Amino acid sequence: MKPRIFIGSSSEGLSVATEVKNYLSKDFECYLWTDNIFKYNDNFLETLMKEASLFDFGLMVFTKDDYTTSRLKNFETARDNVLFEYGLFLGRIGRDRAYIIKDDEVKIPSDLFGVTLPEFKCVKESDGTLTLDIDSLHETLKLLKLQIEEKVNLGILGMLPSTVLAIGYFYNFIQPVCDYLGGGNEIEVEGKKFAKAKFKIVLPLNLDSDLKKKAKIFYKKNLFQALEIETPHRAYPLFVAVNEADDNLTLSDMPTTLNGIEKAIEMYLRVGHIGKTNEQKLLEERELRNFELVLRKLIENDAYCYEFIEIEIEK
Repeated sequence: MKPRIFIGSSSEGLSVATEVKNYLSKDFECYLWTDNIFKYNDNFLETLMKEASLFDFGLMVFTKDDYTTSRLKNFETARDNVLFEYGLFLGRIGRDRAYIIKDDEVKIPSDLFGVTLPEFKCVKESDGTLTLDIDSLHETLKLLKLQIEEKVNLGILGMLPSTVLAIGYFYNFIQPVCDYLGGGNEIEVEGKKFAKAKFKIVLPLNLDSDLKKKAKIFYKKNLFQALEIETPHRAYPLFVAVNEADDNLTLSDMPTTLNGIEKAIEMYLRVGHIGKTNEQKLLEERELRNFELVLRKLIENDAYCYEFIEIEIEK
C-alpha cells in the first residue's frame, strides 16, 4: 500500500500538476483533482473535506492565474480556490503533509512569509507565452520526494486511532511478553520446556471480517495451540507452535484491537449501509499501514522486542 497524494491546481495549472503526478507516481499513489474526485450530486466543499482525510499528503500547485491588487500594487497570484484547498488540507493533515509547489513569481499570502516553499520556473517565450521549465520542477520534486519519504517513515498521530492502538498494543502486550522472554524464562508446552522462542505478529490484509474469528481460523490452519504466559504482572494469552526442524517455539498473535479502527471509521463517515464504500476501504488501508509503521518503530527501539519479534502480513 503506497502513500496516497492528492494534487490540486487550477485548470490553467493542470499541465504542471500532471507533470508532478507523473514524476511522483513511481513511488506514491497520486491523484489529480480531475481523477474522478468530484462526483455527481456531491457538494464540492463536503467532498474536499472528506477527501482530505483519505490522503496522506496534499500538494497544491500555485501558478500565475489571477491578478490581485494589494496596497495599490498589482500582483500575479494563484486562484483563490487552490489557496482555499491548501488551507483545508493544512487543517486536516497538518503542515508537515500539506505542501505548496509554486511558480517562483507567484505572490503568496503574508502568513506564509518566511516559509520555504518548493518552487519551479516558467520561461517567457518571445510571443509572451509561458513555458514550464521542466528541469527546475524536477529538481524541486526530487527534494520534495525525499522529504515526503522521511515523513512516511514516521508514525502520525491523526484523527483515527491507529497510532494510539499501536502504542497501547505494544506497551500493554508486546513489550511485557518480550521482557519475559528476554529475562531467560522458559516456556512449557505439553510438559516440555523451551528456552528459545520467536514471537510472530500477524497483521491482517484488511478489516473485511471480525478479527477475532479471523485469528481463530489462522491459528487452527497453522496448528497453533492456546497458551498463557505467567509474568510477574499478569498472564498473557498466546498461541504457540513447535518448529520441529530446530525444536524452537513460535509464539503468535493477531492484534484484534484493530477492530476498533473499523468502528471509528464507521462513526466518522456516519455509515448507514451494509457493505463498504471505496472511502471506507481507503481509510482502512491508511490506518492499517500506519498501525504497522508505528508498531515497527516501537519494536526497533526496544532491544528485547527487536530480538524476538517478527511481523508478517496475513497470506
